[in-house]
Amino acid sequence: MKDSRLGALRGSVRLAGVSFDQLTTRIHEFHRAISDMPFNTAATLPAVRESAAATRVIHDGITDGVYNTVRGIGGALFKAADLSLKAAERNFQPATRQAVALTPPAIARDNLVSAVSGLVGDFMAQERNPLAVRLGFYREGHRRALTPAALAAAYPEASGKLVVFIHGLCCNEHTWGFYQKPDDPETVPYGLRLEAQGWTPLYVRYNSGLRISMNGRTLARQLQKLVEAWPVPVKEIALIGHSMGGLVARSACHAGAKAQLGWTAKVSQVICLGSPHLGAPLARGAHAAAAALDAFPLSRPVSKVLNIRSVGIRDLNHGRIVDEDWRGRPDDALNADALTPIPRLENARYHFIGSSFGADENDLVGKLLGDGLVLLPSATARHLADADTAMLYRAHHMTLLNNPVIYAQIAARLGVKPKAAKRLAHRGS
Repeated sequence: MKDSRLGALRGSVRLAGVSFDQLTTRIHEFHRAISDMPFNTAATLPAVRESAAATRVIHDGITDGVYNTVRGIGGALFKAADLSLKAAERNFQPATRQAVALTPPAIARDNLVSAVSGLVGDFMAQERNPLAVRLGFYREGHRRALTPAALAAAYPEASGKLVVFIHGLCCNEHTWGFYQKPDDPETVPYGLRLEAQGWTPLYVRYNSGLRISMNGRTLARQLQKLVEAWPVPVKEIALIGHSMGGLVARSACHAGAKAQLGWTAKVSQVICLGSPHLGAPLARGAHAAAAALDAFPLSRPVSKVLNIRSVGIRDLNHGRIVDEDWRGRPDDALNADALTPIPRLENARYHFIGSSFGADENDLVGKLLGDGLVLLPSATARHLADADTAMLYRAHHMTLLNNPVIYAQIAARLGVKPKAAKRLAHRGS
């Protein structure tokens, strides 16, 4: 058996190696962009044209040689470290397997990996990096096997009413515990409060750097396996997604219905918290900035850094949740008004809850900035007919993860009383 700690270390080394190569390359390009300026000017002056050309050949040869040597030596060292750790994984002794399996990963490490996954998770998956996040249902930091025995052990008090929490970009299941205060029962996380009302909370972790439609399909399949293996018959499912998570929830419902998966018939509520159904201006801004910087030699290396951003982030340009919206098209080929219409599940009610820095919907600050990441028209899905919406003013995007007003909105839609929570200990996700 492989040691997950060694795998995580090897994944970190591989990411560090790629980062070193990218950083060295960008510095090399920036150096050449600066040196090209006087050489290009000299090339237009007849008196120094020939001598400048000869000097340029020598300069460029030395410069390229130095950077290629540094990049080559660094790459070799990182490769050697990767191979050494891979050998250590193969030689890991199974005798300590139980201790490793029961060691909960540090929340800080999980958060860092999730943040990196949001930025370059597609590359991590393509390169089979050991740190690449696998979509699944996580509890106490571990991905739970979807077998009857494993689920019965992990959820001894399982009920037939499931509430599934789906995090946003660069996040994970731990984020649902943000802003909890030990002495304030009103800040007990939504999942624990709903658990006291008869719902079983489940937390999805996924690679937010992948396509939203890909995560949606995978979640649809995982939900089917979950329902089939759940310890008691599943009567009702509610999906609650924050930010990108709301788009993943909608995508999963669409994919599940298309594949005629049975779990979709049990969905009663789909609640999206601050989800960019019409896209997010920050994502579009990154695309515009990359295009603008690419127009100038000196800023072109910075443009290449911005273009490393994951396809998951690119999907947030306009809120793309199906393959047809991105396949074969550049990032700016589609606007939000041209998104493929996605039918909603007939048996489910959809709710779109947003937040804003503004004092009300007419506040200029709120109109310009929204909640810092998503504008209200996008969060409340203004393009969808019969949308059930709610707004939280004077609040930022992450406030939606844990707020008594938002919990009251969720509780009302799930048919439970939003009474003050008891002093429940936060067991973790």
